[in-house]
Amino acid sequence: MVKSMAEQDIDLLDGFLGRVKNGVVPNAEALDGFFAALACCPDLIMPSEFMAVIQKSEEKDGDLIFENMGEAEHFTNLVMGHWNAVNEQLNSGDIYLPVLIEDENGTAQANDWAKGFVLGTRLRPEIWADVFDDEEQGGALVPIFALAHENDSDPEMRPYKEPISHELREELIIGATAGVMRLHIAMLHLRDTYLPQNNTFVRSGPKIGRNESCPCGSGKKYKKCCGSGPTIH
Repeated sequence: MVKSMAEQDIDLLDGFLGRVKNGVVPNAEALDGFFAALACCPDLIMPSEFMAVIQKSEEKDGDLIFENMGEAEHFTNLVMGHWNAVNEQLNSGDIYLPVLIEDENGTAQANDWAKGFVLGTRLRPEIWADVFDDEEQGGALVPIFALAHENDSDPEMRPYKEPISHELREELIIGATAGVMRLHIAMLHLRDTYLPQNNTFVRSGPKIGRNESCPCGSGKKYKKCCGSGPTIH
């Protein structure tokens, strides 16, 4: 069986991600859900794309900044190590075990994991729109979205009017876990749509020259910014 993320690595990732001000991936639990969605997606999402999301703040000047190259490499190794672990776990056919962090009462709420998964679907909305509309596969997303919107600021988006019981939460988590495995298997056949017969990745956009301006808007050359790895200031 594939090993899950070590507790020490969870703490280290939480420390890094917590430095992003109002980040969309606030902790290791959300990162696990985010990667679960990316692993299910038939279109290959490159590290340069998802690393930018992970480090991005919703506030000005709030992105994750590294003190030195060693710290940046450590963060990258932690993230890529878990990215590989999630893919290995799903590809192996073992039971997918999400990373869920317990609260002060010892309860795994799973809200951050579900929100991370939903965030992952937004990287390829045109693909996931077809899943949402599919009666059979769309059902796998129901418990995930229920957990993601449990405490939504918009009451209309909340799936239940009353607080979720412990028993119902357990059912939703089990359903979400099973849903990820179902989606991963069901969407495998779509990968031929994005990989030609020679198994060469089909780039969804034009190739960026190493001496061109980085598309992230930093003003730096691509080779000095996203093309070289994590941002260091």
